Amino acid sequence: MAALNAAVFFLLVGAAACLLPLRKTTQAGIGLVSQALATGAVWYVAVPILAGSAPVVGELAWAYPVGTLRVRLDALGAFFLIWSLPMTLLGGLYAVGYLKPYFRSTRHLGLHYALLNLTSLSFVVVYTADHALIFLLGWETAALAAWLLVIWDYTNQKVRFAGFNYLVSTHIGLIFLVAAFMVLYTHSGSWDLGSFGQWLRASAGSERNLVFLLLIASFGLKSAFFPFHSWLPRAHAAAPAHVSALMSGVIHKAGLYALVRFIFLIGKPDEWMGWFLIGFSVLSAVVGALYTVGQRDLKRLLGYSSTENVGIAGIGFGVGCLGLSWGNASLVAIGFAGGLLHVLNHAFFKCQLFYAAGAVYQATHTVDMERLGGLSRLMPWTSLSFLLGGVAIAALPPLNGFASEFVIYSGLFTEAPIRAGAKVVLCAVGALLAFVGAISALSITRAFGVVFLGTRRDHGAPPPTEVSRWMLAPMGIHAVGVIALGVLPLLGFKLVQGSTIIALGSLPRSAIHVLTPIATTLTWIGMVSGALVLAIELLIWLRSRTISRPTATHVTWGCGYPATNSRMQYTGSSFSADFSARFRSVMTMLRRQKAPTGYFPDESYLITDCVDAVERRIFSVINHGDASAGELSDRLHEDDPRVAFAVALLGIVVIAAVLVLTSGPLP
Repeated sequence: MAALNAAVFFLLVGAAACLLPLRKTTQAGIGLVSQALATGAVWYVAVPILAGSAPVVGELAWAYPVGTLRVRLDALGAFFLIWSLPMTLLGGLYAVGYLKPYFRSTRHLGLHYALLNLTSLSFVVVYTADHALIFLLGWETAALAAWLLVIWDYTNQKVRFAGFNYLVSTHIGLIFLVAAFMVLYTHSGSWDLGSFGQWLRASAGSERNLVFLLLIASFGLKSAFFPFHSWLPRAHAAAPAHVSALMSGVIHKAGLYALVRFIFLIGKPDEWMGWFLIGFSVLSAVVGALYTVGQRDLKRLLGYSSTENVGIAGIGFGVGCLGLSWGNASLVAIGFAGGLLHVLNHAFFKCQLFYAAGAVYQATHTVDMERLGGLSRLMPWTSLSFLLGGVAIAALPPLNGFASEFVIYSGLFTEAPIRAGAKVVLCAVGALLAFVGAISALSITRAFGVVFLGTRRDHGAPPPTEVSRWMLAPMGIHAVGVIALGVLPLLGFKLVQGSTIIALGSLPRSAIHVLTPIATTLTWIGMVSGALVLAIELLIWLRSRTISRPTATHVTWGCGYPATNSRMQYTGSSFSADFSARFRSVMTMLRRQKAPTGYFPDESYLITDCVDAVERRIFSVINHGDASAGELSDRLHEDDPRVAFAVALLGIVVIAAVLVLTSGPLP
C-alpha cells in the first residue's frame, strides 16, 4: 500500500510543481519525472499481483455517513494500471515535440503537464477504489482533467464547442452512475463496492435490472458506445494529438473497467443481460465501422474506430456474461480474456495511430485527407507507424489486433454444450464481427492510400518533413508493443490471466486451461506470419540492391500527360463512394458543390462528408423543442400572474395524487 501512496504523492507534488513560475522546459521535465516515478511505484505493486500475489488493501476511517474509506488493488485493477500510467507518460513525452511552439509562447505549459498528472492520478483512484465515493472522485477527476486537456486551444470556437459537448455527455453519464449508486446504497446500507456486490448477487429482480441498465448507460457514455458516442469524434478532432490518443486508448477505458468490475460484482447475471450487452456492442461495432469509411478528417475517422473497437471488446464481455449465467466456465474464460486482451491491444495500436495523425498535422497543418497525399516519401517513419497501426486495427496477423479478435471468435464459435438457438445467434454475431473487420480493412486502406501514397495534392505549401524524435519515440515504443503482443500473444494472456481467474471465482470449477490451446495456436500463427513478412521484406530489399532500375521512358506524344498527377488520384470520397452508396440509410452524406458554368468557368468544387446521424437528430430535437417552448410561452402569456398560480395549483394536485396512489389516503 505504501507504494500506491507514494505514486499518489509523486503525482500530486508533480502537478503542484508544474504550476510554479518556472521555465517551460523545467515544468515539462517535472511532469515527466513525476509520472515516471509514479509509474515505477505502481509497477512495484501491480506486477506481483498479476503474477499471483494477494490483492493490496487499505482503509481510512471517516465520519458518518461516509464510513470507512477502502481501497483495494486486485488483478483486474492491476491489469488496467500497469499500462495506463506508462501510456500517459508516453503521451507527455510526445507532447514535448507536439507542443513545441508553446515552449516559445506566453501560454502556461506547466498547466498541461499538471493535467496529465491528474489524469494519471484518476487512474490510480478509479482502479483501486473499493468505495463508491472514492470511485466517483476518481471518475470526476478524469472527466474534468480530460475536458481541460481537450480545450487546450480554447481560442478556437469549434474546440470550445467540442469540449462543451464532451463535458455535458460525461456528466450525463455521471448522473446515471450516481442514480445507480443511490439505489445500491439504499438497499445495501453501505458505500462499499463489496456490499453492493452482496445485494446484487442476492436480489435478482426488477431493481437489479434497473441498476444494470443505469450502469450500462453511464459506462456506455464514458466509453463512447453507440448511440452515446457523439462526443467522441468532435473531441478527438479538436484535442491535441496526444490527448486524443490518451482519451481513446486510455481514459475512456475506465468505462470498460467499470463495466467488467460490476459484472464481477453481480456474480451470476441474468441471461438477458449477456444478450443485451452483445446486441449493444454489435450495434456499436457495426455503426462505428461504417462511419469510419465516410470520414475525410483523419482524427474523426480514428475516433469512430474507437466506437467500433469498444464494441468488439463488449462482445467478448457479453460472451463472458452468458457463460456466467449458464455456468459455463470455458465461455467465461474465453469471453473475458478476449475482451480484456482487446482492450489492451486497442490501447497500443490506437495511440500509435493518433500519434501518427498528430505527426501528419504538425508537418502539414491539416488532417483533411482530401488535401493530403504522397507523405510516405517525405515522412517515412510516420508512414511506417501508421501502416503498422492500420494492419493491427484491421485485425490482420501477425500484429496484436488479430490475436484478441481470434480469442473472441473462439468464444462465438464455441463447442460448449449450449442450446442450438444460442449457437446460431452467436455464429451470426461472429459473421457480423467478420463484416466489421472487412469494413475496418477498407477504411484503413483508404486512409493510408489517400494520405501516404500517390503524389502531393497541396502544392501551395512547402514540402513536409519528418517530425522530431520526441514524437517518433512514443510511436516506436507503441509499435514494439503492437508487434510483440501479436507475435508473442502469451505476453497478453499472462496479463489478463488474473482477471480471468476473478471472473471464474463464482463458478464451482475453473476453466483457465481452455486458454492454453488458443494461446499456442496464436503463437504459431504469429511466428509463422511474422517470419513470412520478414522474408518478403528481405526479398524486396535484396531486389532493390541487386537489380538496377531502368530509365523511365515515355511516348513522344503523351497528350500532355507523360506522368500522373494529383488530379488523377482517387480522393477519399471517390475511394469509398460505392460502399457509402450501399449504406446510405446509415451513413448520412452531405454534398456541397459549385458546378462550373460557361466557357471560362470560375472556381468550382464538390465536397462530400459523412455526418453523424445521431448528432444531427439530437440537434434537430433541441431546435424543435426550443421553438415549441417559445411558442408555448407566447400563447400562455407567462408574464400573467394567473398562469403562475394555475401551474402551482396543478403541481400541488399532482403531488397529492402521487402520495395517495403510493401511500394510501392522507390521515
